[in-house]
Amino acid sequence: MSGKFVVKKITDLNTVEVNAEIPESDYSTLTPEGKFVQLQYIESEKEPEPFKVEPGIYTIMQNMSGLYLEKTSFTKDNILEDFVNTKEIEDKADCFFRNVHKYKELGFDVAKRNMLLWGPAGTGKSTALAKVCNKYVAQGGTTVVVFPTEKFEAYQVKDFIKSFSYVNVERLILIMEDVGGSEMEEVRRASDSGLLSLLDNNEKTLKIPTLIIATTNFPEALMANLTNRPGRFDDKIKAGYPSSDARVKLAEFFIKRELDAAERTVVSAKSADSLSPAHIKEALIRSVIHEKSFEVALKEVIKEIEQYNKAFSDKTGGFGFAQ
Repeated sequence: MSGKFVVKKITDLNTVEVNAEIPESDYSTLTPEGKFVQLQYIESEKEPEPFKVEPGIYTIMQNMSGLYLEKTSFTKDNILEDFVNTKEIEDKADCFFRNVHKYKELGFDVAKRNMLLWGPAGTGKSTALAKVCNKYVAQGGTTVVVFPTEKFEAYQVKDFIKSFSYVNVERLILIMEDVGGSEMEEVRRASDSGLLSLLDNNEKTLKIPTLIIATTNFPEALMANLTNRPGRFDDKIKAGYPSSDARVKLAEFFIKRELDAAERTVVSAKSADSLSPAHIKEALIRSVIHEKSFEVALKEVIKEIEQYNKAFSDKTGGFGFAQ
């Protein structure tokens, strides 16, 4: 909502007696003539101007005029299909959009579904949701909006989306990466009321069939009123670490050859269970720029993961990397 300031009272301070009461105001200023001017802010009842939205992929940005959409795109990487639940995300998205007409039968004004994709960093959550979004944009009639949760408050985005005027758009996919509302180290903060309102669609922010996909690296830290309440995050899908067989396939994909016996042993061992796709790719890059074998680089990365996990488990505050 927008608004305006109006003059509430003008007081000549030269005529004011000691202990005289001055009414409260939203803002005040003093003129060179000694006049005390008080202003009051009044919200406008007028809805914000409609923001035209067409099919495509956009990121929410901000300038002096407010929020706007900037055209963007997702990377295309299909290697994650073997071990990230991309198919589960696609199947559930397909079921939702295929059955949006049934929501009216269930008594809902608009079809809405919220999905939480969770798992450790580097396990392909962003790539998995990008594949789903690219698929629907290619079909036409779809707008994908990326909400950078670290830049904007949910209430801002909620009001912005409410102003959307859709042109040739049949469905909306809203992406929220690293969604908040957490309890960590025994410090609790309430979930953002604006986020809850957006997820619940209490203010009829969403006007067309909408799929909200959020990601988090720390599902155990999210507040229960976000994750354990139907209507906020309905589907919760885990993107876990790849299996030993998947790690071998990934390594061979990145290195563009079959692994030798020693490399295969390292990458498929129990000690490598916490290797993410990002870690395996880092081992390849390290082997090239540090001029060492892929096997040695893999062992280094695995050792660093062990040290990293130990640093947090014993709460020393240090990573304990070998000097």
